[in-house]
Amino acid sequence: MRSALRTSLALAAALVLVALGASLCHFLGGGAVSLALPVPVVVWLGLEAGLVDGAFAAAAVGLVLDSAAGGPGGLLTFLSVALFLGSRAAAGAFDARSSLGFALLSGAATFAFGVGALLLLRYVAPAEEAPRLGLVGRVLGEAVLTAFAAPALRLLLDRLSAPMRREDPGLLR
Repeated sequence: MRSALRTSLALAAALVLVALGASLCHFLGGGAVSLALPVPVVVWLGLEAGLVDGAFAAAAVGLVLDSAAGGPGGLLTFLSVALFLGSRAAAGAFDARSSLGFALLSGAATFAFGVGALLLLRYVAPAEEAPRLGLVGRVLGEAVLTAFAAPALRLLLDRLSAPMRREDPGLLR
């Protein structure tokens, strides 16, 4: 039951954050600046969710991203599940549960997500239509901005998922 609620929460958060990110990008420079706000949701799933339900929720977030991006279907879904698995592995290397650690992990994940999408598109696209590698600087800027927003998103997700946590049986207060 809790895994279904966590998946629904991640999906709803991704939908709202995609809309919010698109609105902010439009008003903060006409698209010159971009935010990847659903990526910290996938990182949060890597820290909080189990393996199967987290991978399913990450795939659902990836489907939302695929729908919003309008690119090749399945690209961002694949990258979201890979990002989920990578964030589970990277969380043990340092304290990703602190605000600074979550921000750093979200920034690194956003950079890896963007560069991964760029490289995969370059691999499958014809040479004249392939995205330029000069976009890596823009991906880096997106990663920095997303890292600054990640702690606030984590607080919001933790607050919304608080009713899903059970008390430990047998513990007295």
